[in-house]
Formats: sequence, C-alpha cells, structure tokens
Amino acid sequence: MKDEGRRMKTTGPKFPPFGCFNLHPLFLVVLFVCPALLGQDTRERDQRIQVDVNLVTLRFTVRDQQGQFLNNLTEDQFRIFENQERKDLAFFDAPSNIGGRGGPLLLAFLLDVSGSTFATRSEEIIAAQTFFDNIQEVTQLGIFGFTDKLIPFQEFTSERAAALKAFAEARQHLGQTAIYDSLAQLIDRINSKAKKSDRKVVILVSDAIDKAYSKSASLVAKARANNITVYTILVPSAAQLYIGNAVESNETVPAQATKTSQEEAFARLAVGTGGKHFAGFETILDFDQTLAQIDDDIYGNLYSLGFYTDNPYLDKRERQIRVECSHSGARVSALFQNLPERLSQKKKYISALFDAGSLSRLSEAGGLQFEEIAAELDILPSDREGGQLGLPFRLKISPYSVRGSRKEGVRTQFGIIGLLLDRQGREVVRLREFFRASLSPKEIEVGRAIIYTNKLMAPPGRYDLRLAVLELASWRVTAFRSSVEIVDN
Repeated sequence: MKDEGRRMKTTGPKFPPFGCFNLHPLFLVVLFVCPALLGQDTRERDQRIQVDVNLVTLRFTVRDQQGQFLNNLTEDQFRIFENQERKDLAFFDAPSNIGGRGGPLLLAFLLDVSGSTFATRSEEIIAAQTFFDNIQEVTQLGIFGFTDKLIPFQEFTSERAAALKAFAEARQHLGQTAIYDSLAQLIDRINSKAKKSDRKVVILVSDAIDKAYSKSASLVAKARANNITVYTILVPSAAQLYIGNAVESNETVPAQATKTSQEEAFARLAVGTGGKHFAGFETILDFDQTLAQIDDDIYGNLYSLGFYTDNPYLDKRERQIRVECSHSGARVSALFQNLPERLSQKKKYISALFDAGSLSRLSEAGGLQFEEIAAELDILPSDREGGQLGLPFRLKISPYSVRGSRKEGVRTQFGIIGLLLDRQGREVVRLREFFRASLSPKEIEVGRAIIYTNKLMAPPGRYDLRLAVLELASWRVTAFRSSVEIVDN
C-alpha cells in the first residue's frame, strides 16, 4: 500500500462536513485463523432460498369490541395490504385455541442486565411491544432483572404500559450474573403472589454464563414442584462476542467445555419444566418471532398469514403492512412480522456478529451491495506496532444516518465485522467487535461524527479487505470491499 491513505465512500445519504469525535472500541480484537475453503450451494438450494426470501409471515390476534379473542375466523375474512397494494394470501393458519379462553396467568420476564448482553437489548424491547399487545387481559405481567441479585423493575400488574416501560428501563444495571439464585428468588416471589388456580410462567433471557450452573437440576425441581413453566432464550454474551475464537486463552471467558455445560444447564431449565428453549443468531435477529412462538405456546390465540412480496429487500421502515378483517367490530393486534430482509443474505453479515463460525462464510456476501448507513472507510498507511506489521483503518459514520435525531442526540450500538483474504481467497485475519456511540445534540450541530479505528495485523502482501458495519437497533448494514497492500516500509 502506498504511503498516502485511500478513502472509500458509500453512495448512501450524504452528510455535512464533520470534525472528529474519536470513539475507541471497547476491546481491540484481531483474530488469526486457519484457511477455510468455501463450498457452493446447489441449484436446488438456491431456488429454495429464492422462494423463501420473498415470503412475508405475519402473526397476530383478533379481538371483538369487548376485548374477547375471535379465534374462529376464516381465511376469506382477511385482506393483506403492503404499501397500499392488496396481496394474495400464500397460507392461512387459524389459532389453536379455538374458544379463545384462558384462565388467570402470572407471567414474569427475567432479564439478564449484567451488561454482558447489551448488544441484543434493542431487539428485545421492540419485540416486547408487540408481545404485550397480543396477550390475554387476565395476564399479570412482572418485569424482573438480575445481575448478582434479583432486581424488581415492575411487580405484577395488568397495566401493559407500565410493564413495557419497565422492560425498556431494564438495561440500566451492570454487574455479575447470578441466573439460578435470581430464578429461585423469583419463584418464591411468584408463589407469594399467585393463587392456587393461577398458571405461572417465566421467560428467562440470558447468555447462560453463571459459575453456579450446577444448580440447574435443583431449580428445575423447584419450578416443577410449584407448577412454573420456564422458557429460556439464550442471547450472545458480550464477552463471547469480543473474544470470539481467540488463539490465546483469556481467563475472563469460560473454556469451551465449561461454556457448553453452562448453555446445556440453561436449556434444561426450559426442557425440564415443560417450556421451550431458544438459541442461535436467528433468535436475536428475529426476536419478535421468538416471542411470537412463546406467545402462541402459552395462549394459542395467534393467526398466521403469509404473502409474497415483490421487493424482498425493501427496508422495514419503507414497508407498510396492514391486515384488515371483515368481521364487524374486530380489531387486529400489533403484528409479529417476519420480513424478507431478515431472511435474505443480509443474515450472512448479522450472523457473523454472533457466531464465530459464520465469519468464515462472510466472503459469500462479498458481492452484495448494502449501503444503508452513510459511512466512509479510510485505509491508512501500514505500520508496525509491537514488532508486528499491520493495516490501520478508520471508519467515519454520519450521525444523520443512524437512529437518533438532532433534537435528542444519538445513542446507538454498532457491530464491526471484517475479513482479510489473501490472493487465493483464504482468510488471514478476521475481526468482530461491538461498540457504543453517543453524540449530544450540540456535537451533532457542530458537525462531529462517529469515528472507529482499528488495525489488522498481517504479513506483507496484497489482500482483499471485506468490512461491514451494522447498527444493532435497526440491523442496517453498510459493507465495503477493497484491494489493499501491506508493505514493510
């Protein structure tokens, strides 16, 4: 690479000149990996994917004017519109709870707010809004968090607005993780509140990292003895995300065997109590679908409809979907939406944030064009650090293209993923990192930007650099690809 740097721009929205607001990453992670050869999909699989990515799936409830569920409606009583255009139904599934009846229920969310799961909170909060609109009126909601102890954000209430407010504020605490002790305390709290005839459910969201995971069996027994069903949602740990498959061990990250045991113990909380366990990057990417499955398992009141869209890559903000019901006085709830852009090849980028193995498949997405965030990539002259040669770069992100406003400022989170490939297409270096960004209205007004800097360590040579930045709250992506050269000056 020549001494002068190079700049790559997206063709997305332009932004005004800005000064430098230097935002240093929480951790610097550059991982050296063994070469990996990538296979090609078969034609049959390509055709199946082509069909699937055009399918939009909707799940919702319907109530009458008295707030009672209408679960016996037929397909011909529904019409779907996408951006004012009527769509044909691709499939129709009626609710499993035909009568729409349900008894009193105490439903507790138990959220890991230890700080290690911050990367997924935006998705959880957005999905909770739809979830709360689709539950039965006889449900009492409780919102609890935990670090090293149980934190009551909202005691059991029938007020949905209060529960949602508490859910959103449940990200303000930091600390260690005590899953099993907190669940034990919550079970005792539920029993002190519940009547004998009440159903009792806990939805537990955590990264499963707790040294006391051997308590899982006793917690299963305690929950079963008290007729409490537990649903577990495994979300990625920030520690796992920062470190990935680092060659050198880090004492703050559990060994792989211990990590596996922790996750298995966490899953047994659900399996052993009659609930369900959810894991994998798709659980986070489509968090509303995870809650939809739990909702339907608990209540059985969801209709499922599907239609094929003409534009599978349309941004969610530009896709207006409406469901109409011809039944007199019927009200359709907020929609659980499984949209095509979340089933498309954008998943290759997003999955790489949560799964180290998926990073090796990032090169498959190299030909895709995502320019949804206004950003500039500066390739800087190669230099040495600690005796190692590296390729430094700087990513400049406009605050006008991310979540926030000039009036309120910007508070958001980003993921950075990247690969450095040699001339034969083999991986030499991979990068995966999360960081937070915050700009005040005044900083935006004077033209400051979000600046991310890093360095990829590699021997001298010519390489193919592939880099993507994702905003977690919206899953918007901008991707870069560039031929670079590292030289030993």
